[in-house]
Parts: sequence; structure tokens; C-alpha cells
Amino acid sequence: MTRTFNRPSSNHRWHGLVLIVLVSLAVSCATTVRPSQTFLRSTDTAWNEWLDTVVDVDLAEVRIVHLPLTDAFMGMKLAIAQADAPVESLRVALHVHGVTRRQALWLLAQKYELTMTVERVPGQPPYIAVAKE
Repeated sequence: MTRTFNRPSSNHRWHGLVLIVLVSLAVSCATTVRPSQTFLRSTDTAWNEWLDTVVDVDLAEVRIVHLPLTDAFMGMKLAIAQADAPVESLRVALHVHGVTRRQALWLLAQKYELTMTVERVPGQPPYIAVAKE
């Protein structure tokens, strides 16, 4: 007599559990990785405080030039370095919660291979210059 074991629902539960654990781990890693101490650092105290404010970021296919229009980055000044066409048309996505603006920008820079630097014009607030690495 041959005995068969029919456990598709049990296997399905394990696959679902593994998927949930992997997604949780990926989100955890993304939010615990920190940028270097010098990333977008400025002598402007107000700028550093703004960048170190904790926010929730929910971006889905947002053109990078439109980042200052999003809730998380409202008021940020941004310039595309050297009229870099691939960067100007770049659409970004990022979904993280409870991170600083500095960390969120660093995650975007890492994910899309961007260089971000703080630039200043005398008498004006700092802005972020973005270029492709």
C-alpha cells in the first residue's frame, strides 16, 4: 500500500513565513545602515537639523527633480549637476519609515548610484547637487 502525504497548505504557510521574514530583514537592514558622518554635512546648523529630522518616506516613481515637492523633502533645494540628462529624468522609489532625511537621501544615492553634495551660494540656504557617479 502506498501512502501519499498531501501538505500543500503547510508548505504554502512556510513559504509565506519565509517571505515575511526576508522582507522584514531587508527593511530592517535598509533602515539601520547609516550614512557616513560627512554625508551632506554642512556648517549650517539649521540645515543639519533639517536633514537629521526623522521622517517617513513613501516615493513611487518620483522624478528626482520633484523630490522637493514630496512631504518628506518639502522645502529642500536641489540642483542637477552639469545638466545631467540621465539624472534629470531619473525616477526613484523608496519606502522607509522612521529614518532621517539624511539617511533617506543616502539610501537613494546608494540605490541609484548618485553623488550628492552640499553646495552653497553666498547669502542663500544650502542646496543639494546631484550627479550620476
